Amino acid sequence: MQQDSAQEMSPGRMRRHIWTLAWPLVSRMFMQSIVGMVDIMMVGRLGPASIAAVSVSNRLVFIMIAALQALAVGSSALVAQLTGARRKDEADAVVFQALYGAFILAAILGSLGAAFAPHLIRLMLSLMETIDQQVLAEGTVYLRIILISMIFGLPQIVINSLLQGTGDMKTPLVIMTISNVVNVIGNYVLIFGIGPFPAMGVTGAAIATGGSRAIGALIGVGFLLRGTPTIHLRLSQMTWKLRRDIVGRILDVGIPASVEQLIRNSSMILFSFLVAGLGTVAMAANEIAMNIQSLSMMPGFGFGLAATTLVGQQLGARRYQRAQDYGRQTMNLAMALMIGLGLLMFAFPGMFVRLYTTDPEVIPEAVRVLRVLGLIQPFFAVYLVLSGALRGAGDTRYVMIATAIGNWGVRVVLALFVAFYFDAGLVGFWLAITVDLAVRAGLIFHRYQSGVWRKSLVDAPLEEQKEATA
Repeated sequence: MQQDSAQEMSPGRMRRHIWTLAWPLVSRMFMQSIVGMVDIMMVGRLGPASIAAVSVSNRLVFIMIAALQALAVGSSALVAQLTGARRKDEADAVVFQALYGAFILAAILGSLGAAFAPHLIRLMLSLMETIDQQVLAEGTVYLRIILISMIFGLPQIVINSLLQGTGDMKTPLVIMTISNVVNVIGNYVLIFGIGPFPAMGVTGAAIATGGSRAIGALIGVGFLLRGTPTIHLRLSQMTWKLRRDIVGRILDVGIPASVEQLIRNSSMILFSFLVAGLGTVAMAANEIAMNIQSLSMMPGFGFGLAATTLVGQQLGARRYQRAQDYGRQTMNLAMALMIGLGLLMFAFPGMFVRLYTTDPEVIPEAVRVLRVLGLIQPFFAVYLVLSGALRGAGDTRYVMIATAIGNWGVRVVLALFVAFYFDAGLVGFWLAITVDLAVRAGLIFHRYQSGVWRKSLVDAPLEEQKEATA
């Protein structure tokens, strides 16, 4: 076993290593956000009913993807620790089992989606006085195609997570770049009907997304079949059986991460429902703030994923103190970057808001909210990065509990008080978010400082004899 006393590394060298891993992740997440915005802009030219159809469908898809994050988070943490422990054969076995499980889950999801898509869309529209039949029809087709395409989409997510677990952040960036270019070109050609292709509207947008996922998944499988210095998808391991020892460890780490995502998404749905009670201007200002927030969080998410890999690998190698040092240095880098973004949002909020709207009523409301958003960036940095570090250690249950306390015990409760007992307006709702983030950041920071998470998931070997058929 390696001793902590032999693990000294200069902070400067550590920060360079962190940045090398983090920049492709941050770039990939910004790219995803921008492509998502371009997609909505293209669909927006079809009219409000088409935007509504895609929006309602995507809300359902995001919830379902969150529920399926167990494979991605669990396999990433497990592969990171096996890579750190230099147990390549076992890491290779995890690669096949994670991909096989992803295909099985995606096939089930696609089948259910094809059968129940119209019922799900109708449920989402049930609060309308009269259901818009165009939204129902287009949303049903879009959701059906998107869910069927998850047979490629979920494996692509898992492939990216597996590669990230080994420290390979550039290959997922290449895969995502190719996939997104195909998506944008496909949208333009199929939505509007360019050249020999007929104009397919929302159906074309869904086909373009599904096609880009298929191409991304096939490229990812090609990378794994070719192999890297750390992992390799080997045909000899394709036994078409699910191994309890591998799948059990993946789900043990991954299921709490999936529940965490469901907690977060469900609280956001209720929060948005309460904000709707303030009227159209507040809803528009809140949507702008949420969109800017999603972009401002990209550095935190990127550095958080880097922390997952770095902490996982160091724990796998039993370098416990270096694991803790990497997490702390990653948090410091993310905090410096996000504080800078926060200062820009606080000092020049109108510059950001006017990118979205010129409405004289919406602008001042959004400006007030954006100043609050600028002030809470340090809390985002602490929470996002150290949560990622704890996931790398497999401590996902604590992250889940902290998220539940913050999102439901603080944010939703305070939002209810703001909505029904105080006349604080939209800023009051965002003050509830501020308290929520402060509580979550404090809980996660305390857990990280305690060091109780510093243990290896792979002390015991994966055992072939624990196989079980699917």
